Amino acid sequence: MRGLKKFIALVMVIAIVWNLTGCASKEVSSESEPLKPAKVVEVKVDNYAQDMEISGNVKPGKLIKAAFKVPGVVDFIYVEEGDRVVEGQSLMSLQSHDYELNVTATKAQYEALEQKSASAVKSAINQAEANLNFVKTQHERVKRLYEKGAVAKKTLEEIETALVVAENKHQEALDAEGISETQLKQAKAAWDLAASKLTDTVLKSPINGTVIKTIFESGETIAPGYPAVVLGKLDELEVEIGVPDNMVKNITIGDEVDVLIYGLDLETKGTVKNIDTTADQQTRTFGVKINIDNKDLIIKPGMIAKVKIQPKNKEDMKGILLPVDSVIKYTEGAVVFVVNEESVVEERPVQTGEVIKDKIKILQGLNEGEKVVVEGQYKLKSGDKVKLEVASND
Repeated sequence: MRGLKKFIALVMVIAIVWNLTGCASKEVSSESEPLKPAKVVEVKVDNYAQDMEISGNVKPGKLIKAAFKVPGVVDFIYVEEGDRVVEGQSLMSLQSHDYELNVTATKAQYEALEQKSASAVKSAINQAEANLNFVKTQHERVKRLYEKGAVAKKTLEEIETALVVAENKHQEALDAEGISETQLKQAKAAWDLAASKLTDTVLKSPINGTVIKTIFESGETIAPGYPAVVLGKLDELEVEIGVPDNMVKNITIGDEVDVLIYGLDLETKGTVKNIDTTADQQTRTFGVKINIDNKDLIIKPGMIAKVKIQPKNKEDMKGILLPVDSVIKYTEGAVVFVVNEESVVEERPVQTGEVIKDKIKILQGLNEGEKVVVEGQYKLKSGDKVKLEVASND
């Protein structure tokens, strides 16, 4: 009996030891299981307003294609590309012989009509007026004699007919004077036009500027209105850029912007001069022109410039930004993994907004100070405990 009790006690001791050993091995096994790694960032509200930098071409502030008003053959070219010119300076001329002949012919015609008007027409008027006065006098005399019965009625009728004829002749002479004056005006206009065309055989600069290009050579025939010399105002240039439609709202005519001229490593200021009202159909950008000062003529058209534009309302451009890859998109919506103080993750639905470079704006679902998994999230599920590694949120 005493031996049986000892056996039972031994079995119980063995069982207790076995249980303790088994539990310890389980705890060791559980503790030795590796945690899933996860990089996290702390949620914070940032100002995500960033300066916009866009490259564009430098162009003359004013570009004019000077053209002749009359056709002809190029005679002389007075300027070369790169020359600075002043308003009214001669740029190019046409052969003028035919235009000079036309001036001579129209002048002669005018002078002939002027002489005719001064002599023949005036003489005809004077003669008609003298004759009319004579007939009137005779008519008055015959009329008095007729009233006294000294002459027959036929004689009175004859002098009345002569009076009508004299009046008509006088009116014709006056009308001829009007026609002559009209013809004289027409001849003067033709003369002035011929003289104007002769003047137009010399092409003059309409602005103070620089010769960008001469298009024709001496001896070539040129049509009226066709560009002959391209001029530009280089003391004031413009940079032309294309601004995306989501950023054009940040620009207003008159804004001051920073401009960097790459080729010269020159920083200067510019002013927004014009913003297109419609976007380019191919690039979907809005053309923006920016004036820059170039009084020293250091900057050359054709150079590349970078324009830096600061967005307006920076204080309104605040929010929570996370790396785009940290947000998992499901059919039912977007989620992120949030880590609590015990390093346990929770799948959290969030509402997302616009994408800004490599970040996405979180509109709802997160609070400032929480930690969000930004790397390793695709291997996680709610309730997992993770090994944390803090990632940069830049």
